[in-house]
Amino acid sequence: MKASYSKYLLLSLISFIFYACSSTGILEKANLPAATVENGFSKPRYVEGELLVHIKNIKILSGDSLKKWNMEHNIPASQAPTLMLWSSDIADHTNQRDVKNLSCSPPPTDLFSDAENGNRICFWDLTGKLKNGDSLTIERTFSYTAYDYKPVIDKKIVSDNWNKIPPALKSFYTKPEYLLEQTPEIKEASQKIINGITNPLYKAEAIFKWVNDTMKYVYPPEKRGAEAALKTCTGDCGQYSELFIALARAAGIPARQQSGFEFSPGNIGYHVWSEIYLPVYGWVPVDATKKDGFCHLDNERLIASVGMNIPIRYAPKWADYNNSEVNDSRIDFMQLVSVVISGVKADITTDRIILKR
Repeated sequence: MKASYSKYLLLSLISFIFYACSSTGILEKANLPAATVENGFSKPRYVEGELLVHIKNIKILSGDSLKKWNMEHNIPASQAPTLMLWSSDIADHTNQRDVKNLSCSPPPTDLFSDAENGNRICFWDLTGKLKNGDSLTIERTFSYTAYDYKPVIDKKIVSDNWNKIPPALKSFYTKPEYLLEQTPEIKEASQKIINGITNPLYKAEAIFKWVNDTMKYVYPPEKRGAEAALKTCTGDCGQYSELFIALARAAGIPARQQSGFEFSPGNIGYHVWSEIYLPVYGWVPVDATKKDGFCHLDNERLIASVGMNIPIRYAPKWADYNNSEVNDSRIDFMQLVSVVISGVKADITTDRIILKR
């Protein structure tokens, strides 16, 4: 047990070095004076938690059954049974600090950095390691301190420094992506919302108010993505976030998704929200599902990852959204676990547990 945990700590250290040196990670910290970093933090809340992935009732297919499975799922007929899992490691973010990954069992096969967004990603390759009737639980425990974050933002500082946003960051976080479409309709809607507004902070606030006032919460949505959200003005938190991000990007405001959970007693549900990049202030949260969600995030969250269409390693070439939770070696967004499974039947469930608060 000690040897396994030491391996996990070593992988974590290596990944942290990669993260600290990645260009996006450095850009996130650009132009953040100490006085600004501490602006708007209150209500520190210490939390110890656990994330669990249960894999039960495993059945490994073979022979004609395996060949039939593969052909039905557009997988090469000769593909051996495969089971791979990815999950973002719990890490420090603006208002989630002093993260300690206390244990991980079994340790991941690898722990690597997402160079585009700065996420640390755990990877387990269980291919060939499980037998019929086996069960396995992946357990991760961690601690962190969460803060209520509502910075006081000077609109003049934002406006005066807008042209100082690093070009690479602005280009990356204003581009169209899968689920963050930049259709003519989205561009037109964005321009109508911000018409006559010159300050970027007020543009973002106008887009937030429009999404919050216009969208109606519906779960599950019929179709995902900003384009669908604009057409129906309905959806869950993901649709709120994707529409806000797409409209903000169309207005030239760097925006991205932050994925995680509500993480308080009695409320441990999945949740996503957004962030906008403001010069001097850095990444600032926006939760379009909440009336007070502009530049405000409460201290009852667990942040799992940032960004969308996150690049990963080790995904098989045949894995796509028709047979997996991975497409073209990317995952649309990361919360608890994403799976590639072929030729293996299993019940996979998850738990989120608050151990101490």
